Amino acid sequence: MISIEDYLEDIVGKAMRGKGLSLDKLSDLSNVSKDSIKELLEGECNESVISSIAPHLDLDTASLIRAGKKSWRPEAVILEGVSIYNTPWNDMYVNSFLVWDPSNGSAAAFDTGTNCEELINEVQNRNLKIESIFLTHTHGDHIADLPKLVANFPDVEIYTSSKEPVDGANLINCGHQFEIGILKGTAFLTHGHSVGGLTYFIKGLDRPIAIVGDALFAGSMGGGMVSYEDALRTNRQHIFSLPDDTVVCPGHGPMTSIKEEKKMNPFYPEYKN
Repeated sequence: MISIEDYLEDIVGKAMRGKGLSLDKLSDLSNVSKDSIKELLEGECNESVISSIAPHLDLDTASLIRAGKKSWRPEAVILEGVSIYNTPWNDMYVNSFLVWDPSNGSAAAFDTGTNCEELINEVQNRNLKIESIFLTHTHGDHIADLPKLVANFPDVEIYTSSKEPVDGANLINCGHQFEIGILKGTAFLTHGHSVGGLTYFIKGLDRPIAIVGDALFAGSMGGGMVSYEDALRTNRQHIFSLPDDTVVCPGHGPMTSIKEEKKMNPFYPEYKN
């Protein structure tokens, strides 16, 4: 079972950094002691403290309390035509995905993680034809094994954001359309965590899927390393606008769905009403 990527302390830390709120400033705004906030940032689930600070971080209180209690995880996803691979990177794990058309075996990889051996084996065992590699973004953990994957499938085409070029890759922009057999896909720019992060929305399986990289996690999101505001805005524009039954395939943590994220993700309080 793939672990949840972020809990209370991670979410609050990301929101504080994203909004530029120091410990002193958040303490002043919320009338909560700095020591109490420090304890929360160490994982202490104090519901009173959470209720006091959440509005100043634009986080949903109930969802944040659930994250503190570690009482939720998304429903397990089993969907023919999608496989997830979870590989270690320093003290964490990163996901890559294989998507294929069950009717004809056409396939595409999305990121590589740190070890693509399992992906390669599945392509061979299922007798698939991998035609494309799509990169959600070019942070090292997501493309660490790209040379090996290309070496095993030398005719493959690589696609990456025009804002994050990679040697030998085709550069694409928001709105780029593609096919995997009879599956139809569109790339959307969901930047903020990285300068050119892409989400790939694909229709044609039993449920639509969105491969989002580090734009969104189950119950959280990637840190706004480039722009926290842009990360929130483009997620709302291009991810939360997708159908509720869309399977979300994130760069870290378990797969989830748009419906569950609207209900459970603290960063998007407007969907809770």
